[in-house]
Amino acid sequence: MQTFRTALKESAWVFLISRITMLLVSYVAVVLIPQFSTGHPLACTHGIWNNPCTYLWLRWDATAYVRIAHQGYASTSDVAFFPLWPLMIHYGGLLLGAQYWFSYYIAGLLISNICFFFTLVLLYILLAEDFESSLAKRVLLYITFYPYALFFFLGYAESLFMLLCLAVFLLLRRGRALDWWFAGGLGFLATLTRSAGVVLSLPFLVMHIRHFWLPDRRNQYNLLQKLSAFIPIALIPAAILAYEVYLGYAKGNPFLFQAAEVRYWGRHFTPIWYTFIPPLQKIINYPLFSLIVLQNLVDMIFILLPVAALVVGWRSLPLHYRLFAATIILFSLSFSLDPQFSANSLASQPRYMMSAFPIFVIFALWGKQSRFDQVYVGIAIAMLTVNTLLFVAHYWVA
Repeated sequence: MQTFRTALKESAWVFLISRITMLLVSYVAVVLIPQFSTGHPLACTHGIWNNPCTYLWLRWDATAYVRIAHQGYASTSDVAFFPLWPLMIHYGGLLLGAQYWFSYYIAGLLISNICFFFTLVLLYILLAEDFESSLAKRVLLYITFYPYALFFFLGYAESLFMLLCLAVFLLLRRGRALDWWFAGGLGFLATLTRSAGVVLSLPFLVMHIRHFWLPDRRNQYNLLQKLSAFIPIALIPAAILAYEVYLGYAKGNPFLFQAAEVRYWGRHFTPIWYTFIPPLQKIINYPLFSLIVLQNLVDMIFILLPVAALVVGWRSLPLHYRLFAATIILFSLSFSLDPQFSANSLASQPRYMMSAFPIFVIFALWGKQSRFDQVYVGIAIAMLTVNTLLFVAHYWVA
């Protein structure tokens, strides 16, 4: 109980400061930076409903989620977005009055931020138990002010996905009889949020072996108990099957989401080494300070940084942390954008990297050195500010 109270307190202050910061930065962007579509700063004096400043954060994927929440999968391109997050926005919008886009848009923002607050709470509890409270505090700070942490503020699925992943980790750590079923059920929901949730099967398997099959524990449980705890692992990949069944019934094609990914969004499976060839070619062949080079270079940096951190800090993490982070990264990088579809084939990848929360544990371990801590916090806050300014001004971030 004491840990939970401390988690609430530590999460509350970093959450509130970060939200106030993003609101202030967004306001500065509105009054000072020309917008992508209009070429001049926005005027925020036209009421609420028709005020362009009300919809500052309705951009890119957030628009797709609101559209799905409002009209379902009427557009074939939208089936590439897994259903749990837009379903939550839909019911949240109904509670707010369901006044077309506005209610669903506001619901997405509110639910995303509520999910992120409880993500911080669970993250603190998990890390205070597996490591120490001082490290847990640093991780909360590092993840909340990470350069791409604005996607935990927006109506994106990132907050919900990480919340569900952390809940699974906590349940697997406790390992009571019903916890395995709850972990499987929440893993099902995580995969129904993003297909990358299937990688939760690996920490589930590792923790099952650790709990039931190590020499000092093997004889403490009978076969039925071991089997009962293992069966729920099937729920995690079953979410993809459930979505395929729905698409088969509603659209006549159970694999339509894969076709939509390729046709409308330019994402398909590629060997991971090929993921980096197109952006490297653009960095080499285009003028150094061109927008294409800058976009690819920034994305490359914020992909390779987590990868390098995981490699260097591999031995400092428990096995299930390592495998989860590694498979999340490999899964994401195996579905890059077709270079013929976009000049920036690494688009969104830095955002996907945030789901690999053990990376932030490694950063926090290094953050015991004050110099690393100061450099990390300074660069992260500066980059988060820039990314928020760009996003609000309708420029692509991730």
